[in-house]
Amino acid sequence: VNMVVKTDTCMFSNYRIYPGHGMQFIRVDGKSFRFINGKNEACFHMKRNPRKLNWTMFYRRLRKKGTQEDQLKKAKKRVVSSTAASRGIQGLSIEDLKAKKAESKDKRAAVREATVREAKEKNRKAAEEKKKSRPAASGASKAPAQKMGKAGGAQLKPMRTSAPGKAGAR
Repeated sequence: VNMVVKTDTCMFSNYRIYPGHGMQFIRVDGKSFRFINGKNEACFHMKRNPRKLNWTMFYRRLRKKGTQEDQLKKAKKRVVSSTAASRGIQGLSIEDLKAKKAESKDKRAAVREATVREAKEKNRKAAEEKKKSRPAASGASKAPAQKMGKAGGAQLKPMRTSAPGKAGAR
């Protein structure tokens, strides 16, 4: 058994007014107006047009906002299928792509790990080869290093102590 609550509608915004909410204004001629809040009442007394205020239901209905059809249109948005899924990518056919997609994460991780291990091994071997060839080549052409002075071999200019000719005259 559902309980039915009697609701009124706001004369300005056309919102539902539940019991215990809103206010009533009765004009001198006896016509009564119910408003949901002071904002709506103030707009009514200022003679504003509710069809021009975008927060009122009159405005929304006039411009077909929030209707059932609007929601259905959004729900029925066309799903764009990827061209890669239908034609493949350069270097990979559709079958290869599907096979890759079907692979498990564990298998992909194992393949990646193996590739990384291979690359590290290759780098380590290259470094060892470089170490082996370096001492033999650099040991024969070793020239004695010359020691530089404090200035590092650059010529020093004598520092000027004072301006010539004017000793302390101001």
